[in-house]
Amino acid sequence: MITKMKHVVAMMALMGLVACNQNAGQNNSAEKIDSLATADTTVYPENLEASSFPNGELVHETGILKNYEDGGYPFATLNIEFPERKIEETFSLNLEEVKDINQETLSKSIGKYLDFSYVSNFENALMDIQSNGKSIFKTDAIPVTKEMKSITGVLNGANEVTGGDLPNKISVSNAEQTLDFEYYVTEDMVKFNGKTITVFYEERTSNNLVEIKILK
Repeated sequence: MITKMKHVVAMMALMGLVACNQNAGQNNSAEKIDSLATADTTVYPENLEASSFPNGELVHETGILKNYEDGGYPFATLNIEFPERKIEETFSLNLEEVKDINQETLSKSIGKYLDFSYVSNFENALMDIQSNGKSIFKTDAIPVTKEMKSITGVLNGANEVTGGDLPNKISVSNAEQTLDFEYYVTEDMVKFNGKTITVFYEERTSNNLVEIKILK
């Protein structure tokens, strides 16, 4: 009887030891997970498109200005390189909105580091407008490709030709949806305002600069 009791006690002690080892292993794993969670979890994306950031979120970066292209005042396009990630991305600049910077300064800053902030936004880029299967534009019509999307509906907001430096906001509406576009309204478009047309467009990402500082 005493021998059996000793065996029972020994078995209970062994089971307790195994349980302690398992708990210790779980605690170590939990500690590792906690340490990873409290570490720097910043993930640097392979690109800087809007898919990497929530739409409209302000992002701060530093990179090398590789090229500056005048798009007709107040617009410009900047190509900025990120050496650590070995990528280059394109950014749009509106000089009317970004203060304390000008075309001359930027054109002379090629190769310098920029400290800047921007927002990435999804936008619908209008490629062509058609009526009865034909482009309404008499000149510079863009060929429709299979990659383009389309919407058929009533054209609104194109009641007059664009008179300023900034594009107009127009829309195309049907019973299911309304899509907005920014576009320079032409005389050809004014004729179809309020009428049913088909717009072919591309979904794009626009990286819009909101602040720039040139680093010495």
